[in-house]
Amino acid sequence: MKKELGILLGLVVLSSMFNFNVAMTQSSLLFEGYLDKGESVFVGPLIVHLGRVQQAMLDDGSLGYKAMVVIIKDGKPINANYTSIEIPDPQKIQHLLTNTTFLNAMGETLGYNMTDPLQYGQFLMWLGTASQEEIGEAVFKTIQEHPELGITLEDITRTISFPTFQQIGENETISLNVDGEKVTITALQVYPNGAKLSISGPPGWKASTLPAYITTWVEAPKSVKPGDEITIKVHLKNEGALEARYVTVILSPMMLNMNSNGSNEALAQTLSQSGLVQSVLLPVDSATKYVEYIAGKEEKVLEFHFKVNENADPGIYPLYVNVMYSIGMGQSMEMIQGFDYFGITVARESDATFELLDVEKPEKVYPGQDFEIKVKLKNMGMEVAKNLLVKLETVQSVDDMTSILIDNSSDQQYTSIVKTNREVEYTFRLHVKENAKTGSYPLTLKLSYYSGDAKDEKKQDFKFSIQVLRKNQAYIEVEGVDTPKSIEPGDEFTLKIRLKNVGDETARAFSLKIVPSEVQVQSEVTKIDLSAIQNLPIQGSQSISENLQSALNDIMKELAKQKVDAFLPVGEDNAKYVGELAPNEEIAIEFHLKASERLESGVYPLKVDIEYLSSPDDEKISDERVIGISVLGSEHLIISKVSTSPSRVLAGTNNVEVSLEVENIGSGSARYVILKPLPEKPFELSETSEQLINLGSLKGGDSAKAVFRVNVDGDAKGGNYEIPVEIDYRDSSGDEKELRVNVPIIINEKPKVVVESVRFDKTPMQGEEVKIYVKLKNVGGEQAENVIIEGVVKADQPFALGKRTDYVGDLNPGKDGEGVLELSINRDAIPKDYTIQIRVRAVGDKESGDDNVYVFEDSIKVPVKENLKTKGNLGKAGILIGILAVLAVVITYMKRKR
Repeated sequence: MKKELGILLGLVVLSSMFNFNVAMTQSSLLFEGYLDKGESVFVGPLIVHLGRVQQAMLDDGSLGYKAMVVIIKDGKPINANYTSIEIPDPQKIQHLLTNTTFLNAMGETLGYNMTDPLQYGQFLMWLGTASQEEIGEAVFKTIQEHPELGITLEDITRTISFPTFQQIGENETISLNVDGEKVTITALQVYPNGAKLSISGPPGWKASTLPAYITTWVEAPKSVKPGDEITIKVHLKNEGALEARYVTVILSPMMLNMNSNGSNEALAQTLSQSGLVQSVLLPVDSATKYVEYIAGKEEKVLEFHFKVNENADPGIYPLYVNVMYSIGMGQSMEMIQGFDYFGITVARESDATFELLDVEKPEKVYPGQDFEIKVKLKNMGMEVAKNLLVKLETVQSVDDMTSILIDNSSDQQYTSIVKTNREVEYTFRLHVKENAKTGSYPLTLKLSYYSGDAKDEKKQDFKFSIQVLRKNQAYIEVEGVDTPKSIEPGDEFTLKIRLKNVGDETARAFSLKIVPSEVQVQSEVTKIDLSAIQNLPIQGSQSISENLQSALNDIMKELAKQKVDAFLPVGEDNAKYVGELAPNEEIAIEFHLKASERLESGVYPLKVDIEYLSSPDDEKISDERVIGISVLGSEHLIISKVSTSPSRVLAGTNNVEVSLEVENIGSGSARYVILKPLPEKPFELSETSEQLINLGSLKGGDSAKAVFRVNVDGDAKGGNYEIPVEIDYRDSSGDEKELRVNVPIIINEKPKVVVESVRFDKTPMQGEEVKIYVKLKNVGGEQAENVIIEGVVKADQPFALGKRTDYVGDLNPGKDGEGVLELSINRDAIPKDYTIQIRVRAVGDKESGDDNVYVFEDSIKVPVKENLKTKGNLGKAGILIGILAVLAVVITYMKRKR
């Protein structure tokens, strides 16, 4: 019976052991650790991604945090629930908003008279300022009230499905069946921006952090000009934990697919530096760079040099960053390919515009004389001038229609293309009629051309005069004009005109009059803002908004132009008189004038009427001259906007992008504007930052954006700081100017939690459990929320943590809190001081906009003492065993003796 009972107990034990082993093989712990929001972990064939973490109502009615966990297999989420909704169809909405018939119906539905240009403009302005909801309601209402359009609401909507994922709180679990295997994911802790997850599954699966994964971002000029040589920096970062090998980066105008049949041809095309990119961006050295390996978390910067084709048209030209690399080793090596895209904007400062460099003509001509006039023009703009037609015309008077004749074969000349900064020269042949009177005869040089690819024709006029002198008469010549070097709009100034009688007779009853000249000026325009259209959920809404807004603003700008007198006399008559002026006699006449406050920088005409009587027969001679007066204006550069990325700048942050806008609020132009950031402690210029920033030319009212990057010292205190920026430029007079401005930067405070003190509930001894009370203090300048303390014990230390973590709560600056850890000490621990690592995790102050997760590490000492009580018990036990051994020997001896 005893034998049968023993066999039965053995079978029970073997059965229980077998069942235990089976249970163990069903599931095992694959991963237990912290993931920040946006991080992923690989578990077998799955990618477990931690999405957003947000506050939610828990099952017990309290307010806590829940984390969204996305589980991906073969590139598809396997724990998604799909929800269907009806949304407007983008193509239909786009068609409706670009269709004139529908827009008219929409305007009528809203109560506008679409045949009235004013109300039509008001409708367009409403379209630019209305919210998306208002525009949507107007579209639906128009469809309902205009059935003749043949459109129904079903025609402009479509059904879409989007995934939703389960959110779990602390101690909640997601269970899945993956290829017949059970997988469970449990949230051990959930806190803002992170969670501690425990993942269990088949024991054959392995878990790992992100393998080699290269991300890129490109540092390139935002705007370039034809002929520029530019540097493009491609920043590579291996976000994974493993090494990426044989990294090849190719910049090309197309996306290269190394797995397609045409990949070799595409790669060869790029390597040979041919293809579409050659039309605009020409590689100076090579469009391909190679790196043997990039370690996990390592960053590298590759530089590519390109030259912009001098004949490039304005526009945005795409470049793809093709990245190819390998992960793994040997037969398991796998090639990974990634892409990034950016655009290079080729821009020009202004349209084609011509300057009259020189007019080569005789000082004076006589009746019956043939002569030539040579003019030299230069395209000062940044666009090509096409179909340039240059025509010379006489300004005919009522008294004499044909005093100056222009040869018909040379009165107009044509050039198909004039490139930027190129000069052209034309020669015109003229004749003075025999009966021409003494005087100044004005000529007009008229230009018409197209700037770049613009469809509207541009026109320019230049005026100059020819002096006709009949012999044996008086003739008054303007020898020179003196004005101040700098005249700004609204300035009062003195105009000095120097005259000389270059004729053979005396001029009597001489008068000189200033004739006010009207010029067109721009009135203040309130720009129409149609940016709201960009937010409509339709394809091409941004293009529609920009084109419509540009057209309307151009119309408003033209309508707002007015005519004003450029210069008017101040405190005196506009005429001066002289009794006689003998041959070769010189005089100087002064006028006190004021420039209109509405003028912009430029050269403005001032007409001068001259009348006198010429001896010997007192013939009356009238002449009109045009004097050009330069109004340059004064520039005034300011910093109008400043922003940073990230928006919250913290101590120890590198590559903080500082964006600023330089605005010229003066009336003059600033040319060749160069910015030079000069950061001082606690800032330093980042290695990836531009040292010098070229803003080009800024006219009055113009602005330009500049970007540079700085590193912030880790010991910087929170507060308001300023970064000096030096601005060098040339003013309207061509003088070099230097200006220093300060860019305001705010360094935000951040929490900093340290271990202030440690105490134990009892003396740490061998073989005992103790509670460690760790006192934390926030010595930073910002509140630390959801502070969690965690103990870390090394594998070779004689400890075990019964309670590894504890929640401390929120710590305001200067406040402290306490966390408790439970430590089990091995019996065989050597009595000495041990060091245990303490890790503290906290979240920034959300009310201040800080949702960063901060991790602080410190250490504490645990002085383990010898356990004398345990040692005494062991000693007593040893004595007792010794006595028993002696007794056993004695008893054995006695038995043998008997």
